Amino acid sequence: MTLPVLLLVVFVVSVMTSLVVAGRLTRVNVKDRNPERSRHWSDSGIPRIGGIAIFASAPIAILAAALIVAGIRGAIPQLPELAGSLIIASAILFFIGLLDDLRGVRPFAKLLTQTAAALIVYRAGFSIENVSLLPGSAVHLGVLAMPITVLWLVGISNAFNLIDGLDGLAGGVAIIALGAIAAAALILGNGSVPIYAIALVGALLGFLRYNWPKARLFMGDSGSLLVGFLLAVLAVKGATDPRHVTHALIPIFVLAYPLLDTGVAILRRWLRGVPLSRADRRHVHHQLESLGLGSKMALFVIYLATTAIAVLGLLVSFAPPEVTVVATMVGVGVLVLVIALGIYWLQYHEFLEAGASLMSVARKARSVIQDKINARDVAQAIRQAQSIEAIQAILDDNAPTFRFAYLKLSNPASRREMPGRVTQELQALKLWKLEYPIVHGLPQQYDGLCLTIWCALQTSRRPAGAERVAKIIAPAIAEWACDDRLRTPEASCAERFIHARDYEAQTVLTPEDQRVLASMRRDSKAETLEA
Repeated sequence: MTLPVLLLVVFVVSVMTSLVVAGRLTRVNVKDRNPERSRHWSDSGIPRIGGIAIFASAPIAILAAALIVAGIRGAIPQLPELAGSLIIASAILFFIGLLDDLRGVRPFAKLLTQTAAALIVYRAGFSIENVSLLPGSAVHLGVLAMPITVLWLVGISNAFNLIDGLDGLAGGVAIIALGAIAAAALILGNGSVPIYAIALVGALLGFLRYNWPKARLFMGDSGSLLVGFLLAVLAVKGATDPRHVTHALIPIFVLAYPLLDTGVAILRRWLRGVPLSRADRRHVHHQLESLGLGSKMALFVIYLATTAIAVLGLLVSFAPPEVTVVATMVGVGVLVLVIALGIYWLQYHEFLEAGASLMSVARKARSVIQDKINARDVAQAIRQAQSIEAIQAILDDNAPTFRFAYLKLSNPASRREMPGRVTQELQALKLWKLEYPIVHGLPQQYDGLCLTIWCALQTSRRPAGAERVAKIIAPAIAEWACDDRLRTPEASCAERFIHARDYEAQTVLTPEDQRVLASMRRDSKAETLEA
């Protein structure tokens, strides 16, 4: 029996089995179940156990093909490579997913189960050992082969589980990926992968008959974990040549959609400061629907993008040697451009704000440093001022340095403000203000003192960060206020030293202040000896 005939038999058996099983599953009554017992059973009456049809169909099809081939040849039936370990691992994932669909399973328990399934396949001989990004070059992973293999299997399994949020989405994306995987495997001469791929495609097509919008059957975790795991295995196996070198761009491009959607979800949640495991409704398919696309149009957009990226990955990986580097650079560039435009179009403002902040930091780094230096100079001048009126004059003179409308010392509690130089032109501007309390151990006469910064809303130059400047100037005003008694000529040297000692106990002093206090200690000691 030739390979095309064998694949046809596998496909037909898988599709027919899946159609029969999925049709029976749509008749399961879930309306009487309590939806609060598990998030997977709702009062919509749609069962989330479509994974049963997928799990039953693919192995039956492969076994049927093996029996047919053995009958024709008159030999003992032989299963394809890794069949035993894949069936055991798939059974483990299917049952833990089904249990999660019916009763709920803790995430940590699911993670342990996925890791165990990955280790079973690894022990059977599946491993990512040599990785190639460009023809003629390969990296041997060595001791990293096992953790990277397990991480890949578990990661893709969970990533595929995350995209199962729209009728027909997970199944359709998997079928497109499996088509590209089968093509890569045939090019590289791996005969067992197309058998698995076609069997899974048939199972998914039978399931999609009842999962297409509006769905009568959902895949559930029992299906998404299983399909994601098999995709992870087949993508790597199909991209591995006879020299055991894995062409890494093939699985990355083929599984670009689940990888991208999961990566975007993780980064979004990290930028928001929420737990990475928290579910939300801002996945790619959700954003497409929020833009006004219907379910079928959103599916069409995702299918088209997934197909284009998968084909691009195949072209880049199998391009002639003389154009491989250029094709790779163009392919990666196109993928990055698609991701960037997609983020903008899908209105992921988390990334837009992050990008704007990074650009702002790069553009204004020098200006920020200059503002901090100027603030330090103003703080130093304030420490040497002889009166609070002199401090206000310093603030008046330096307000334009920071592009502020004006700076003032005020006391909101008593409604007292320093006079300052506030012109009619400034009063006519549309302003916003920041009141920064000066609260560090102030004497009673300065209790409630605030540094008030006024900025114009409409200005050609962006003002300096008001809070950033205030954090430097306000402590200097507090130091001056606490040190005000030291400036009275009638205070004795010993009194000045006692006040300075109390101030030192509650204030972090600069090196220059410490030198002044050391001099005061010497003067106070001399004054005591003379007395």
